[in-house]
Amino acid sequence: MKKFLPFLSFVLLLVMSCGRKSVPQKTNNVKVDAGPIVKQPELTKDNTEPALIKKSKVEKEESTETSIEKKEVLLPMIVIDGMGNVITPKEKLPSEIASKADYRVLSRAFTPNQRTNLIYRYKIVPPRILFVPENYIKTSARGKYIVYRKKFWYWQKEDGLFYLDETYYN
Repeated sequence: MKKFLPFLSFVLLLVMSCGRKSVPQKTNNVKVDAGPIVKQPELTKDNTEPALIKKSKVEKEESTETSIEKKEVLLPMIVIDGMGNVITPKEKLPSEIASKADYRVLSRAFTPNQRTNLIYRYKIVPPRILFVPENYIKTSARGKYIVYRKKFWYWQKEDGLFYLDETYYN
């Protein structure tokens, strides 16, 4: 009887804990994300001069008159959208990437089955190919990647462009 009582209390506790089911409340206020938040890279001053301990007044006046040239900031761009349309022409891409990109091969659309699958699962058809500058790229053991809209992963290939991971549409 002493061995049976702890077993009975354990079974009773198990049945009581599994018997309560709590259902989360439904929320009617669903916020839809409008797109990726692109953080502007910070521009830094390129200090090519050696550090001087003391400057004369003449050198200080000359340094204030010179203006700092800002580098051209590249932002992520959609190259090919989900329908196979060319969004960014080769002229807007950097020259080393534009020379490697063959738009006749790249401008493929998703198949109708892939499109319906993407719309059903994610409520959107993401772009197929992106151009992303170096300051937005993340690196892992598998290679270089970016995350678009916090749900789509793009991987960099040999031509320097980022392609949608095949797990989303296969």
